[in-house]
Amino acid sequence: MTGAIILWAMTAGLEPAQGGSEVLAKLGLTSTTAKEDVLDSLTSGNVYDDSAFRAFKLLPAPARAGIVRAGLEWIRAYAGSAEFKAAYAEFRKGEKPALPAPRPSADDEMKKMKAEMEKNIAEMRKNMAAMDAQTKKDMEEAIQAMRGQMERMEKDPQQKELMRQSTAMSAEEDKKRHEQALAEWELRYPADPRALIKKRINEFLAASSGVDYAAKLAPRGDKMIFVKEEYEHKSSDWKTCFRAGKEATEAARAFAKDWLAELEKN
Repeated sequence: MTGAIILWAMTAGLEPAQGGSEVLAKLGLTSTTAKEDVLDSLTSGNVYDDSAFRAFKLLPAPARAGIVRAGLEWIRAYAGSAEFKAAYAEFRKGEKPALPAPRPSADDEMKKMKAEMEKNIAEMRKNMAAMDAQTKKDMEEAIQAMRGQMERMEKDPQQKELMRQSTAMSAEEDKKRHEQALAEWELRYPADPRALIKKRINEFLAASSGVDYAAKLAPRGDKMIFVKEEYEHKSSDWKTCFRAGKEATEAARAFAKDWLAELEKN
């Protein structure tokens, strides 16, 4: 969850209509972009606007905390709006697994096999032009044998039954896979977006817990790395919170806990 709650906030800001045009301007964002980022971060668990983050980092620590609180206030209001619910429902609909294509009947499968055979025979006869007489004779006998075998298959009720059973088994497997995909879709994108919002909040609270804001950095090549080796192996969310700073992260954690408590009541 690279985006985390902090990035939700800083890439959302406040809509101009709510008096938050300065927030968006400071981060170089538009209202449309902010709304798209909220939906993207909710549905994917990832959102990152590099230019917005650079602008965010240039702000003094107290201002960062204010941006986060303002952004989360807007997000909470937007997430409860009919506009957001409609956008989420449309996105969810687009992610719904499609029904499996119907399997061909045994008769259709037989016709397909016969058509494929005739295609191969045509190719064989095309290549026979450059062959000697004996080879042509042998090839013609092979063609007749192929057609004879196909005719026997078409007339054999047992063969048709086996094909019917195979088709039925394949269709049943398709159905099971589709049902599993639907279950995964329901879990990943619940009908009520509040369930997904609660999940993202809990992910953020877990990722942002215990961040060492006093951790030291040292240059390595053109990068800055943590002096403490174990911090280099921390998640990208943990590192995002570190870079955002204590004031911004703790402001986001406090807001997230209040929002979660509100969602749990409803």
